[in-house]
Amino acid sequence: MAVDMNIVNETMENLKKRQFRPFFVEKKEDVLPLLKTLVAEGETVANGGSVTLGQCGVMDWLKSGGFNYLAPTAEMTDAEKKNITRQRFFADSFFLSSNAITTDGRIWNEDGASTRVAPMIYGPDKVFIVAGVNKIVKTQAEAIKRIKWVAPQNCKRIGFDTPCVEDGQCHNCMHFQRSCCTSVTLNYSRIPDRIAVILVGEELGV
Repeated sequence: MAVDMNIVNETMENLKKRQFRPFFVEKKEDVLPLLKTLVAEGETVANGGSVTLGQCGVMDWLKSGGFNYLAPTAEMTDAEKKNITRQRFFADSFFLSSNAITTDGRIWNEDGASTRVAPMIYGPDKVFIVAGVNKIVKTQAEAIKRIKWVAPQNCKRIGFDTPCVEDGQCHNCMHFQRSCCTSVTLNYSRIPDRIAVILVGEELGV
């Protein structure tokens, strides 16, 4: 996709004003070399569910053995899964993507179990949000519209049976598998540079 650097630069400037730490890389292959300068081997790391992280090779890197990687597995009991998910709050670095980023520098996320957005808000020393430039939008209304468009796709990808899977439309349902239970907008970071935002000059994720 064509990248409008005026929009990217405007977004990055406004992210800085809100005490986020923005970066721009041209392609997904550039994400890991950048992260390797920001994250030390041996750190305790965790991530929220993300197609983008997989596309950029971040997931394989986190699982490579160079980190204390916190993630529940199928072999764990429910109690063990709950415990390791709670440990994410004590991670050195937490990785995720974002549903939308507005050009005024605000970061928009919606989550189901909230295990993705909760450590983003509080806990880990460093947070890394990786997002393709396709997730940049101009207004709050466009951010919400994008989230309502993304949620049905994610439910279908995961294999949920929510009403939105049938027609691709948000029904504001009360289904137990609803993926849009928690809405979080990051307006500012009291801790300067705690949250890094890596914008990639490609269309990534959902």
